[in-house]
This record gives sequence, structure tokens and C-alpha cells, in this order.
Amino acid sequence: MADPVLTLDHLGVTLRGRDGSVTEVTADVSLEVAPREFVSIVGPSGSGKTTLLKAASGLRDPTVGAVRFAGSPVEGVPSGISVVFQEYNKSLFPWLSIGKNVAMGARRLAPPARAEHVRDALHKVGLDGFASRYPWELSGGMQQRAALARALVSDPQLLMMDEPFASVDALTRGHLEDVVADLWERSSFAALMVTHDVGEAVYLSDRVLVLSARPSRVLAEITIDLPRPRTQSHTRQLPRFVELEAQVLERVEEAGRMAVGID
Repeated sequence: MADPVLTLDHLGVTLRGRDGSVTEVTADVSLEVAPREFVSIVGPSGSGKTTLLKAASGLRDPTVGAVRFAGSPVEGVPSGISVVFQEYNKSLFPWLSIGKNVAMGARRLAPPARAEHVRDALHKVGLDGFASRYPWELSGGMQQRAALARALVSDPQLLMMDEPFASVDALTRGHLEDVVADLWERSSFAALMVTHDVGEAVYLSDRVLVLSARPSRVLAEITIDLPRPRTQSHTRQLPRFVELEAQVLERVEEAGRMAVGID
């Protein structure tokens, strides 16, 4: 088996408020992501999913434990990791064209290579011909495609996504799920996604990890043994999909009950 591209080893994150208060968000989270694997993290509201993703990507230092990317300790965001955030309208620079926004993800490349990578990334997400447009001229779904293009323009080993489709309508959400699934199928990156949508996690993933309430730990790991490629119209109708979705939802609800002390 290939060495994992990402390893979290007994990770814990404690946050300090401006008033001096201390909140233990994650207590003891260990996980691995293999090359070309798609892993999703779900859990009850407030379980620290986004905080965990920030620590895993190098955007936040863990309080305890270790993060390793491609076998090396993570100190800051490694060049092989790209992150897509939920609020596309805040992650894109409104004063830059779509092409220049995407080019921000390829700053290490020489200008000729950068331009080629930008064209290729826009093509992959279906935004040919939109390089000169500005974010405010595009729909929400198209803006999130541009954010995806910027994340993929550097050919990352690992794509991390923090509820990437939560800010778009249901129809656009399903379409963007298929865009990501197709990009992942045709590329070589691994993916780690945080989502509150259980069906989305099952639809896209090889494995789904369920976090407990905070201070969180991994409560369950569920293998998604659905055939690929997957489609919205077919995959979500499969009895096995329905079974897996119910299984994941049951564990998320269990974590929620534990948070409020209900047996």
C-alpha cells in the first residue's frame, strides 16, 4: 500500500477567546488519506470540522499532535495542498479578472507556463472564454468553479474543501458535485472534504469519517463501496447508497445526542 499523502496523529486544537476563555475543539483526531483517495468528514454542528481542516492544511497550528504531508511535518500550507472554501464570494478577489484570480494559484510558475496552466484549469471546470470576466459578473456556481480552477491550477497532490457547495442552490450543488467527481476521476490528486451534507459525503467519497461532538474525535469510519463513475440520477437511487446514507446519518445523530446527553 502506498504511503499516505496526509496523516493526522492524535491532533488536538484548543482555541483561546479574546476574553481569555479556552475552548477545546478537537481532542484526539487521527486519520490518514491515501494517494488518490476521496475522504469526507461529517459531524454534528460545532464539532470542529472546519477547525480540523485548517489544522490539517497548515492554516492553523495544532495545540497537540502532528500533521504530516507526504511524510514531512506540516509548517504552514505546503505547496502540494490546495484549499477551496465555502464562501466563494469572499475567496475570489473582485478587482481581478477570473483569469488573474486563477493565476494566483500558480504564482510559482514562469509567466508562459502560468498562462497555459490557467487556460487548462479553466477548461477543466468548464469556464473557457471567461478569463477576462470579473467575479461579480458570474453566477455563484460559476464563481465556485473559478475557485476550484484556482485550487487545481498548481496540480496539487491534495485538494481540501470546506463545505464547498453550501452557498449555492440545490441544482447547482449537484452539478458542482459532479464537476468535482469528474475532475477527481481524471486527475491524480487526493481529496479531503468537510461537509454537513451526509448524502454529498456518501456520493463523492471512498470513506466517510464521522466526528463526535466537541472536543471531537473520530467516532466512526465508514467505507463507501459504491461503483464508480457515479451519477446523480443513478447512484442516489441505488439501495446501497440509501443504506450507506442512513448509516452515516445514524452516526452523526448519535454524536449529536451525545453532545446534549441524550441516551
